[in-house]
Amino acid sequence: MRTRLQQHFIHCVLISLSCSPLVVFAQTEWMTCPATEAPLTEVQRPSSLPPQAVYIEADTALFRAQGVSTMTGNVQISQAGKALRADTASYEQPAGIVSGSGNVNFNSDKMRAQSSELHYNLLQDTGEMQNAEYQLNQADGRGFSKHVVQETPDLTRLENSTYTTCPAGSQDWTLNASSIKLDHKQEQGTARNATLKIRNVPVLYLPYFSFPLTDARKSGFLWPSIGTNERSGLQLSTPYYFNLAPNYDLTLTPTLLGRRGLQLGGEFRYLTEKRKGSMSYVLLPNDRTSDKSNRYYFKVQNDTRLGELSSLSWQAEGVSDDQYFVDLGNSLEATSVVNLERRLEYRTAGENWSFSGLMQNYQVLDGGVAPHARLPQLLLRYRPPQKGNGLNLSAETEFTNFSRSNTETNGTRLDFTTRASKKFSTNAAYIKPSLTLHHTEYKLDDAAGTRITRTLPTASLDTGLFFERNIKDGRYVQTLEPRLFYTYTPYRDQSNIPVFDSSERSLNYDRLFAENRFTGKDRIGDANRLSASLTSRVQSPEDGRELFRASIGQMYYFDDRKVTLPGESPSLGDRSEIVMEAAGEINPRTRLSSTAYWDSDTKTFNAGEAHIHYKDDKQRILNVGYAQRKNDFKSASLSFSVPVNPRWKAIGAWEHDLQNNRDLETVIGAEYESCCWKTRVASRNYLLPDNTTRDNAVFVELELKGLGNFGSGTRDLLQDRVYGYE
Repeated sequence: MRTRLQQHFIHCVLISLSCSPLVVFAQTEWMTCPATEAPLTEVQRPSSLPPQAVYIEADTALFRAQGVSTMTGNVQISQAGKALRADTASYEQPAGIVSGSGNVNFNSDKMRAQSSELHYNLLQDTGEMQNAEYQLNQADGRGFSKHVVQETPDLTRLENSTYTTCPAGSQDWTLNASSIKLDHKQEQGTARNATLKIRNVPVLYLPYFSFPLTDARKSGFLWPSIGTNERSGLQLSTPYYFNLAPNYDLTLTPTLLGRRGLQLGGEFRYLTEKRKGSMSYVLLPNDRTSDKSNRYYFKVQNDTRLGELSSLSWQAEGVSDDQYFVDLGNSLEATSVVNLERRLEYRTAGENWSFSGLMQNYQVLDGGVAPHARLPQLLLRYRPPQKGNGLNLSAETEFTNFSRSNTETNGTRLDFTTRASKKFSTNAAYIKPSLTLHHTEYKLDDAAGTRITRTLPTASLDTGLFFERNIKDGRYVQTLEPRLFYTYTPYRDQSNIPVFDSSERSLNYDRLFAENRFTGKDRIGDANRLSASLTSRVQSPEDGRELFRASIGQMYYFDDRKVTLPGESPSLGDRSEIVMEAAGEINPRTRLSSTAYWDSDTKTFNAGEAHIHYKDDKQRILNVGYAQRKNDFKSASLSFSVPVNPRWKAIGAWEHDLQNNRDLETVIGAEYESCCWKTRVASRNYLLPDNTTRDNAVFVELELKGLGNFGSGTRDLLQDRVYGYE
């Protein structure tokens, strides 16, 4: 016959045998691991008991008010969120010591464990377990420890222990350590003599390893990164992170470049109520493959909020020599950099006005064209409140000092632009006349101190109609939107005006409705032209989502364009190329976007591009692209990400120069993912800026759930090259 005995003891004790050896929570989604069955140790306590009361239940027991009480058979002990089950147990009064043996199951708010033997002092929050299999409640970690010691309420020591986030029966990776200490107050752990095993194969030995117990930041070594390319050889980085304060930190990164030497890097970040920014510096003291020494790169940026509507920002970027990115860059984009910007900008605004001040300069690299420095540029905009008659007025004043050019004329420019417009509209039509006046004054830094003044008006008229109809039994709405845009600017000879910041706009659909065919303020193009366009859209009336859009337009010139940039001839002809655009959903998984330029005189396509993006619920991705400009370039691109099975994924990207029959860049990669670890590998071949030399690089990344990643940014590379890859 089963005897039920209960006795209540009041003690204020907290048992904290928790551990959470996590370095960095991964920032990507993980497939769900099968739920690991944990020992069920909850005990049904009488609801009337206070939490600090010790509740004991057993088949048979011998209780003593003083000394050792013994219990056998289905022993259950609980107190303040902790629970113990065992075949046999004892409880010592008044010392408050609990001992258990035989199928010991222990629960706390942070940990569940099975062990062969447990001894615990409830009054001092200290104790130990033997041969314990543990599972963390706050994270997905679990493992085995020969000896678990609760040295103090805030310090746990695990001896000869393992740790993994993989489910039971699927230990794809484990961290084995001779000793792990968990400081719960500081939320950090340290492991000594640790070995990382993948599929039970040792891959990395760490004599000392520090990690956070939560996702909070802490100082310590981050996982190393590894990669290789032909120019620098093997690249191995071992970053060390300093958590200096909750709002600023520092990362120091020594990197071994197999062919070049030791590179030192650092990044300091800060964030305050009014400021945020970062400072980075990388130094290669002695490059063994170059005659250059002390090769460096730096970048600093800061944003400061001075008030609700005022801000100050500055940034600067620079390198030691012109070939820095060619030799030490890891991407085609990096090796193509021709200038690096330095700027300081102040912005403020009121209800109807805004003001900005800018100081800007550049470091020009080999082969780059030196832009003028703006020291300074002052810009004031004013837009008075709109009157009841609907007239829109605006004014803009800009003063810029262009300097620091050794090849072009320097000087100052003062520009004043006013604009007036009014829109007359109904649900089916609109008409908007506008009048703009430009006044510009130059003072050049030449021997004669030349002064130039230019005043030009521009008039435009924008008008359009709007038709719509229901299609597919009202499931969709189709629109038809014809538009006419006329602009007139009289001719003014501007060949004596220097070009500080102007260039001719490339033809695209938006340019059909631009008053000036030049950017900047040094050229105001003469215009007497009409743009005609037609747009049709298919939309969902439920949410207004645009499912498809197609546009076609062309500019008709009534006069030749005489204003030019230096060294160019006037533009002739009575019409532009026909610009065609189309974009939308072919189906819920496939999107198309395309642009084409048709020369109606020669009956040929002068330029065009088309892109198709496919992505379905199975995360199959395919991107196909084509671009060409007559007598200039022709290229094709392809990228994909295809699951081979639930765990393996093949990834690739390819860009080919069709005109010269050469590959610009090829990336081939693979990804393996389980619920507790991922690995990515990618091989990359790309053309350097000299259009002759190629470079090969290999990237490897290992990402362990709960321990961060070991690699070289392979995921970033694949995300950049394969649109839609996550």
